[in-house]
Amino acid sequence: MIGRRDMLASIGGAMALSVVPGRAATTDMPGLDFVYEAIVTLEPTEEIGPTPIGTRRRVPITGGTFAGPRIRGTVVAGGADWQLQRADNWTVIEADYMMRADDGTPIHVRNVGLTNSRVPGATSRYLRTVPSFEAPIGPHDWLNQAIFIGTIGAPPEDAPKPSVRIRVYRVT
Repeated sequence: MIGRRDMLASIGGAMALSVVPGRAATTDMPGLDFVYEAIVTLEPTEEIGPTPIGTRRRVPITGGTFAGPRIRGTVVAGGADWQLQRADNWTVIEADYMMRADDGTPIHVRNVGLTNSRVPGATSRYLRTVPSFEAPIGPHDWLNQAIFIGTIGAPPEDAPKPSVRIRVYRVT
């Protein structure tokens, strides 16, 4: 029979192992679930110019479509991506726009990210975003209840130009 002192020592040892740096439990490792791919149409970039914190650009969003396993619909015209090229040549992306699911649900999207696309000598392109959603309570409120990450890349060959391909993943 295990005594109370032995049981407490075992629990303490297990707790100590769980906080040892470099020994994360597999349940602590986040995963990714694909949410949707969007093809977002754009107007040409408008150069705003130098500001005290960097060079500002605005990219108007004119529409598009999105589709994934649990959701699909259209990107609503009227949003924009406000980009800020910093002194280190990294660009901060701040897109704010609306989507409308096929069932009519409006969904507000704020997609903030970072890219090195204008960094001289960069050997690879880094472009990641953190989209956040505001959906009404109902069939799509699961978008309000998770953290998401995204990628932005070139559109498919047959996509309208100019446009971008956005892929969004839920962090599990």
